[in-house]
Parts: sequence; structure tokens; C-alpha cells
Amino acid sequence: MRNVDPSVDFDRKWWALLAVSAGLLVHALNHSIVQAALPTLTQELQTDFTTIQWVLLSYQITLTVVILSVGRLADMFGKKRIFIAGLLCFALTSLLCALSVNVYFLIAFRALQSAGAAVITVLSMAIVTEIFPDTEKGRGLGIAAGVISFGHFVGPALGGYLIGLYGWRIGFFVLVPFGLFAVLLALRYIPELLPSAKSQQFDFLGAALLGATMCALSLALTYGQIVGFAHTRILALFAISATALVAFFFAERRVSHPVLDFSLFHNRRLSLHVALAGLAAMGTSGVTFLMPFFMQFALELSIFQVGVVMALVSLEIAAIAPAAGHLADRFGAHRVTLIGLFCLIASFLVASTAAEDSGQLGFLLRMLPMGVGIGLFMSPNSAVIMGAAPRERLGIASGMISLTRMLGQTTGIALLGTVFASNVARYAGIPVDVTDAPASAISQAFQMQFILVAVLVGAALLWSLWAKPDEAARGRQ
Repeated sequence: MRNVDPSVDFDRKWWALLAVSAGLLVHALNHSIVQAALPTLTQELQTDFTTIQWVLLSYQITLTVVILSVGRLADMFGKKRIFIAGLLCFALTSLLCALSVNVYFLIAFRALQSAGAAVITVLSMAIVTEIFPDTEKGRGLGIAAGVISFGHFVGPALGGYLIGLYGWRIGFFVLVPFGLFAVLLALRYIPELLPSAKSQQFDFLGAALLGATMCALSLALTYGQIVGFAHTRILALFAISATALVAFFFAERRVSHPVLDFSLFHNRRLSLHVALAGLAAMGTSGVTFLMPFFMQFALELSIFQVGVVMALVSLEIAAIAPAAGHLADRFGAHRVTLIGLFCLIASFLVASTAAEDSGQLGFLLRMLPMGVGIGLFMSPNSAVIMGAAPRERLGIASGMISLTRMLGQTTGIALLGTVFASNVARYAGIPVDVTDAPASAISQAFQMQFILVAVLVGAALLWSLWAKPDEAARGRQ
């Protein structure tokens, strides 16, 4: 039974879905536009490769921490109220991002923008689940997922076209009216979903320790590129990260509502596939983050051409994901997950042949196999995790999937970005920033990056073949 105001007219659920979809669309557009625009931001804000990484990292780290609290806050104060607050936060901070006077203001405003994005990400699906009857729930969730895919597909090309004409600020300005439109729809059509658990408490200590771990690690990995990893401050950051991580493990075992419930990891099958999700996210995010830099600085493509390539890869992933779900239902999610990992390894090796003379079409053809691997891996792997979790803890397992992916993405951007910058300098023969490096050095470093992630994902595949998941869990998949 839904915990809602009895006066709500659920015949208007499609209008409520429109409000939720508007929020999801603006979030997906933001992510895809910024990713494609990073090289342009580097040039127009007159910054370097190390610093520009924080336009993504500040967003990812904040998202990782805040997303953990959103669900519980919504249960305490009401989904509609928190959702509208998140939309307003996102619209306002998008405006602040557009008005940033330098890269440091942009990094700070991106962190604030991420808080609004966390609310949209978490509560959109929760609201759809609550306002639709069981007979139409799948349809509503499918439409919402389709909106996200549409945003990821349209965002790079739209952003590339607009930024090419009007400069980088338009990529943030365009989000403001979308966000405000979503607020108006939410105020008018989302029903008053009443709080369900006002007595719950949030694990602020766990969230703070996790945030400190990721922030200190990311700072050490990025700014170690400039001052050297043996520098006293960098070593201190590594020490802070390790200490915060250990403290996080101890703290989570002593609270009633932990950020991360470690007891779930007693299930070997669940543990294996959570680890696979993190490693795959680390590898794919590490190379997709670098794709625009290679295309713009080595292939010398325009930002619009960069956006088109990234849009087509996103479209491919969105098209393959439903087929992967069908294959998982027929042949078993674990088997399809392994096939997806194998395809990822093969695609990384194919992509490692990209060079500065590949051209837009040649590069796109090398990237398309990666979309197949990602599409085949993601949803079946999530299905294994959800299938291995106890029924009464499915919500916690779902949150764990999101958390694992974000941790993998954040680590992948920071760690593999560091390796890439080091290899660019090595192949150039002199200390040089990525934005000023010869095309040949960028190309060689990019090729090495794909070989590195192929080894990383290959190790994950071998581990999954060697491990013996619980037989009981295997029977459920």
C-alpha cells in the first residue's frame, strides 16, 4: 500500500512521469555535455589536464557521498519536497557554473550541482515506482530509463554544436530552463508522497569518512602528476586516504544504519559481481574520460564531431542493453556477464590500434565494439547482484550497485588519468601537459591506456572464471 495523500488523483500519473522525466533528462544532458566539452574547457579556461579532471572528480565525489543520504532524507521528509529541492539546487548551480570566472569556481559549483543531481538520480525511480500501480510499474520505469538513454545520446552532439557556436558557457546555461521547467511540473503534478520513516537516522560519519577517502586519494593522484608522488604533501594525502578508509570500515560495523552493509558480502556470488562492477566501471570510465582529449588534440576533430562519436556510442549501448536483458533471462545473467567482459577485453584491444591518422570514421569503428561490451555487461551483472541479495534487502543491494559504479568511475578517472598524463610526458620525451603535447605522444599514450584496461578487465574475467560462487545463488540465476 502506498504511503500517499488519499486526495491524490493517480489518473494524472503520466503528468507526474513527465515531471520526473524532465529532471532525468536535464541530469543526463549535463553529464554527457560536460564530458564531451572537457578539452574545450581546458583551452578556454586556460588550465591544464590535471586541474580539468576535477571538473568531473568534484562532481563524482560529491555524488558518491550525497547519493547515500538522499533516500533516507526522502523517507524522513517526503519524496516530493526533497525532489523539488534537488531540482532547484541543480538549476541554480547550473547557472553558477555558466557564470564561473575561472576553473576553480567551476569545480566548486560542479560539486554543488552534483548534490542536486544525486537527488534527481535517486528519487526519480522511487517516485515512479510509488505513483504507478503494479500492472504499469514496468512501463513507467522503462520510459524513465529511455529518457536517460535519450539524454546521453543527444547530449554530446547537442552540446558540441552549441558550444562550437556560442562557447562553453552555453553548455550550462541550456540546463537552467530545463531544470526550472521540471520544477514547475513537479510542483503541479507530483503527488504528496508522505514521509514513511521519520525516526530513521543517517550515517553522517560513514559518509564523511568515505568522502574523505575519495577526495584525498583523488587529490594525491592528480596533483602528484605535477609535484611528484614522492612529495611530502602527496604522501600525506595517501596516508589520509588510507586512514579514512580503515576508519570507515570500523565505523560501518558499529552503526545501525550503515552507508555500506558489509554483511551482504558474506554471499560470494554477490561479492564477486560487485567487484566486477567496480573494476569494469574503473576501466570504462578511465578511457571514456580520455576519448574527447584524444579526438580533439590528436585527431584534431571539432567539438561537434567529438560529440557525434560519443553520441553514437551511447546510442549503441542503449540499444544493446535490452537485448542483453533478454539473453540474461534465457541463458543466465552470470554467463552473459562473462560474455560482456570478454567483449570488453576484445574491444579494448581493437581500440588500442587507434592512431592520430585514424580519422573520425576510423576511430568510431574502433569504439563501437566497446559499446557492445558495456551493453552486454551492465544490466546482467546488476541482475546477478540483485538476484543474490535477500529479498528484504533489495533496496540496499540496489544502492550498493550505484555506489560501486561511482567509486569505480571516480577511481578510474583519477588513477588512469594519472597514468595517461605520465605516458604522454614519457612519449613526448619532455615534461609536457596533455593539452600541449604532440599528437603522436597523445596517440601512443592512448593506445597504452587501452592495453592497460584490457589487462585490468582480463584479470577480472580470470578471477570470475576461477571463483566458485555459491551453488544456491547460482541456481537463482
